[in-house]
Amino acid sequence: MKVLVALMVLLGQWVLEAAEVVPQPFPAASFDSLHIELTENGTTTSVDLDNGSVVYEVTSADGKVVEKVTTQPDDDAWFQFIQKLNEAKVYKWAPRYYYPGQGAKWGIALKIDNQGFMSVSHNEYPKEGAEGDPAADPQGGKTLPFRLFWQAVLVLAGKAKVSGA
Repeated sequence: MKVLVALMVLLGQWVLEAAEVVPQPFPAASFDSLHIELTENGTTTSVDLDNGSVVYEVTSADGKVVEKVTTQPDDDAWFQFIQKLNEAKVYKWAPRYYYPGQGAKWGIALKIDNQGFMSVSHNEYPKEGAEGDPAADPQGGKTLPFRLFWQAVLVLAGKAKVSGA
């Protein structure tokens, strides 16, 4: 997570507060940059944009790469991804969620048409119906907005099928 926070601080030169950036909902545009990371149970899954390709990587607690897959999403896949981000209301997510104790850490940093968005968390998820607020019950697990978001990430990376397809 320290690497994620450091990266997001470095990216901070273009990332503003969530409410001040990318139009709501996210526009059907291309990404200038994208970094998504989830650390849970000692395993880190990251998804990055690299020259139009999506790189999905899973790293063990000792830093070894367990899996690495590179995909080349087409325009329709990107459009569907943005639609799913909008369905999860990611554009309403707070810049930071935090609940004391052990738990998953995640973060998203993206830039669309030179406008940035960032949200990071330690042991917390956005609340359904009030996505800018924390769910306030990390024991309840991943909330619907986060599950919708993560499913969209997995589909974009070629690690899951489109639901209903």
